[in-house]
Amino acid sequence: MKKIMFSGDLSIVQNGLAHLATKLGFEIASDGQEVQILHTGQELTITKIQSEMRISFSEPAHFYRGLALLLNHWGDTEYHLQEKPNFKQIGPMVDTSRNAVPTVQKIKEILQSCSIMGLNQLMLYMEDTYEIPEYPYFGYLRGRYTFAELKEIDDYGFDLGIEVIPSIQVLGHLKNPLKWNFSREMRDTEDILLVDEPQTYVFLDKAIQAASRPFRTKKIHIGMDEAHTLGLGRYLQKNGFDNRFDIMNRHLAKVLEITDALQLEVEMWSDMYFRLGSKTGDYYDPDFEIPTEVVKNIPNVKMVYWDYYHHKESEYENLLTSHKLLEKPIVFAGGIWTWNGFAPNYGKSIVSTHAALAACKKQGIESIYATLWGDDGAEAPFDTALLGLQLFAEHQFNASVSDELLAQRFEEIQGESMESFLLLDRFDQTPGVAPENPNASAISKIILYQDLLIGLYDETIAPFELTKHYEALASDLENAVYSQKTATLFKHYTRFAQLLVTKTDLGRKLRTAYVNNDTAAMRALLESINKLKAQVEALRLGHRDIWFTANKAFGWEVLDIRYGGILSRIDTTVWRINNWLEHNQPIEELAATLLPFDGPYPMPEGIIIGRNLYHGIISPSKLSDV
Repeated sequence: MKKIMFSGDLSIVQNGLAHLATKLGFEIASDGQEVQILHTGQELTITKIQSEMRISFSEPAHFYRGLALLLNHWGDTEYHLQEKPNFKQIGPMVDTSRNAVPTVQKIKEILQSCSIMGLNQLMLYMEDTYEIPEYPYFGYLRGRYTFAELKEIDDYGFDLGIEVIPSIQVLGHLKNPLKWNFSREMRDTEDILLVDEPQTYVFLDKAIQAASRPFRTKKIHIGMDEAHTLGLGRYLQKNGFDNRFDIMNRHLAKVLEITDALQLEVEMWSDMYFRLGSKTGDYYDPDFEIPTEVVKNIPNVKMVYWDYYHHKESEYENLLTSHKLLEKPIVFAGGIWTWNGFAPNYGKSIVSTHAALAACKKQGIESIYATLWGDDGAEAPFDTALLGLQLFAEHQFNASVSDELLAQRFEEIQGESMESFLLLDRFDQTPGVAPENPNASAISKIILYQDLLIGLYDETIAPFELTKHYEALASDLENAVYSQKTATLFKHYTRFAQLLVTKTDLGRKLRTAYVNNDTAAMRALLESINKLKAQVEALRLGHRDIWFTANKAFGWEVLDIRYGGILSRIDTTVWRINNWLEHNQPIEELAATLLPFDGPYPMPEGIIIGRNLYHGIISPSKLSDV
């Protein structure tokens, strides 16, 4: 524990220093080594000559980054670093709406990590995970944050120089709350609010007040993305077909009446204007057409261009140019692919981030988000994104970012190995998948969930030596270097790789033994099935520990049910095999002729297996529906 006496401009960093002392391993003491603090308003400068140490900075988050780097070079005789930020605001968007709602303590931990990287904003994406007192079913049993919890998060972020910004939905993406009867009269479709309905705006008035009041910031993000069937449900029944651009602008204007009364500065996702202007409904359609009168009628908001798909800088430059046609300030949102499945897609994350942020620097974009979505159940723990956050931070302070620089800063600031974190990319960067996994193939999730007897993907994965791939990955994970903080995480992924070694070919082996009437082989395979069952249970318990360390309890029941489904189907598989072995009862599933998987996503060259949601992996039958 280093003893430090800070001198100089302490007022705006004193509380943050207290929060970070344990994380960075220092103690504030009057008899400690002096570190001068100079709040110059200029670029970050770190100077160490013998025992003389000084940090000059423009804002607190930059200072905390400087302190983290200085502490890492504490034993050096000399150290000097000067960094100039490229963006006014940059930081993560944390998804709290896909079952995983981080605890207040976990959000504080994330804020600490952001501050020492020099990131200065954090957006909380809350579809129905904030409390609206007038609507008790909004976020019911979903782990929603209370006013007091959000205020505590905001206070902590303020101490660390991080602006915490609420992000909600005021049009679409509201399937969860709209399933309750309080919303019957303000529902257009199952996930979109009914535009022009008075009750809609009574609700939104309460929602916007509830979401904004805990925070110091006057910013709010109102969503309005991916409302694909806007005006095509009850709105159509009530009003007939209406120009959908007009519906968007009219609704936005009414929402802004609410935000203007609260003196809020509004951001929204930009995609619906481009989708409505595209004949195919594609956000990135180069042949879009948005009428001039529509642009003139767009109310005064910032447009957030989200894009984590393209791999070329020129593609981002073209799309940024397209956004300028909306004649509104542009914010950019890239992504760290934590939503690929059980493991992050770092290949795609890294190449898309390099390209996107290079374009943003050239075009003078001032505000950047790194989205961390949790699609389909937030199966990947938040900490898998730490390397991606470091990448965004290095783009903030460098014109370009090499692998060597990223690895160095990741070790200096977070005490982690880039090489070890990139092992996680190999769960889905497998034989048969194009470099950088451009189509977000999610092989590991598919193998985990697919049924041993039905084997929806068995024919598709058959040509590739995936078992050998996962054997090598399991070995590398066992020998990986990591910090005490991420030890549990890496043990979890080691168990996952070992499970994939057991399961990848198991369904095909069962089918071969059955078709060949090879009872000896089938009896031997029962041992592998029993081993798999133990591995699934160990993976579930380890995953549960990680979840309850970081998240509220609500939402885990979904993953418990998924793991339980795997275990239950293993029991049924053993029962069916024993009935065949002992009573010659047929196993219809193993007798069926398999086809390559086809749907719902196209599978261009390089994706080979594809990606899917849980319900599309486990069975071709209905999981739940009429």
